[in-house]
Amino acid sequence: NVKPPPTIVAAGLVDGINPCAFATLIFFVSYLTLSGRKGKEVLMVGGGFTLGVFLAYLAIGFGLYQILELVGSTLDTIAKVVYAITGLLCVILAVLSFLDFKKARKGEVGDMMLKLPEPLRKRINATIRKGRSARNYTIAAFTAGILISFLELACTGQVYLPTIIFVSSIPELRLRAFLYLIIYNLLFILPLAIIFVMVYYGTTSKQLTAFFQKKAAVVKLAMGGVFLILGGWLIFSLVF
Repeated sequence: NVKPPPTIVAAGLVDGINPCAFATLIFFVSYLTLSGRKGKEVLMVGGGFTLGVFLAYLAIGFGLYQILELVGSTLDTIAKVVYAITGLLCVILAVLSFLDFKKARKGEVGDMMLKLPEPLRKRINATIRKGRSARNYTIAAFTAGILISFLELACTGQVYLPTIIFVSSIPELRLRAFLYLIIYNLLFILPLAIIFVMVYYGTTSKQLTAFFQKKAAVVKLAMGGVFLILGGWLIFSLVF
């Protein structure tokens, strides 16, 4: 039986409900409503979108891991530098996440620092709008899921890349790296799947927005904790 480390499980789940992914999902759900999608069609379109996200993130993760393995096996010094920089970056991201936690508790969700840059957000929204006019909306949603995954990487990659480096830094985990990538990404899309089922049963984008605003502080606190664990381990493994 394969039991993934709790850090990988936590990172996958937290990444799946981070503000970047959630904001995009809410916009996507609102467009499903505007397009008149109901019932089973919501599940079909949501399934296509979720599958696109899963395959894209898995491919990105595998590619990044292969690069790290190549660097680690040929240039050990560079690999250590990458680990050190990523460890310090995680600590910085942890601090920013905790500051965002304080803002979210005050209701200042729009003022959080770790969020999707405005140009990328507009690009993602434009991608979703284009799919609305497609004849086969499920295929369009699948394509949008792939494209949006690459666009969102600037934000969601803040958790994903350190997790991949965490796996590559531990010999025992490297033996099953691809399996752990699959587990991570299944956990990453789990909130997506749950939300599309909720939409199928009548949950609206307004209700999702209210839920996000209510839980944003908890998510930011969890992200800060994950960043501290990942960063702490990477720095500890280099020092000791």
